[in-house]
Amino acid sequence: MSYLVVGPSIVNDIEFEDGTVKKSVIGGSIFCVAGIKLWTDECIYISNIGRDYKNYYGEWMEDNHCSYSGLNEILPHTQYTKLIYGKEGLHDEFSIYGTDEEKTVNELDKIDLSLILKHCNNSTKGIYIEANIYDSIWNSIQEIKSRGNIKVMWELPTSVSADKDRHEPAFHIINKIDIFSINLPEAKMLFGVNDEDGAIKKIIDLKTPCYFRVGKKGSYMICNNNAFFSGSIALGNVIDTTGCGNCSTAAALVGFCEHYEPGKIATMGNIAAAYNLLQYGPYPRILNIRDEAFKRLN
Repeated sequence: MSYLVVGPSIVNDIEFEDGTVKKSVIGGSIFCVAGIKLWTDECIYISNIGRDYKNYYGEWMEDNHCSYSGLNEILPHTQYTKLIYGKEGLHDEFSIYGTDEEKTVNELDKIDLSLILKHCNNSTKGIYIEANIYDSIWNSIQEIKSRGNIKVMWELPTSVSADKDRHEPAFHIINKIDIFSINLPEAKMLFGVNDEDGAIKKIIDLKTPCYFRVGKKGSYMICNNNAFFSGSIALGNVIDTTGCGNCSTAAALVGFCEHYEPGKIATMGNIAAAYNLLQYGPYPRILNIRDEAFKRLN
């Protein structure tokens, strides 16, 4: 399979900054699957789930021809959180099942290396990994990459940027992988800078390619000691920004692995984010808009 998405499946009750609430919205790394599926069918989703997974995700998975072969049914419930938005899009979240189950899930929800390797072969181009800095998967990056010419991408969690004690481990991971992604508020915290230009300079210094998201303005693909900007795209009324980072980052991985020029990679991310803004959760039938997306890209 050309692309793998590795990360959590999370259903959300979303509380927005104005106090409004939207319940039972599928989220987590399914947004990454949508970002890849917008451009290609070649995607496997690897995630730990509960027995109730299809109650929430089944319709989307089936409408978009997604395989269940990468799903690992080991959790008491598929993760379900209340998601609370704060300033600059940052958020807090906690399990609706309480702290005891949250602790159990934290213990069980480990990435299964054997499941990743099962789906890696000579045709695998890219793997998007959504994992915290302490996950053992980071010790196996070379084993994964040895299966072929595989590019590994990581989107930094906001919690990593916000905690100075996690910065050095994060930089260590960035040095191991092929491409990473971060947004502007996270970059300010991670690098201790005050503005976009300062963040770009710090990212360039890392030498690892980066898909850098700057909110409503758009995004940059930073590589080869340069930052290539692409402006955001408006397709309609903005309903919900949740998942735009995941969706656009995964889309950028496809462009990176397909060797598109940097500006076009950033545009691919912006297009994916633009569709993601139109509803709660991932775009419902993303296969139906693939031709349209390529027309916007070209």
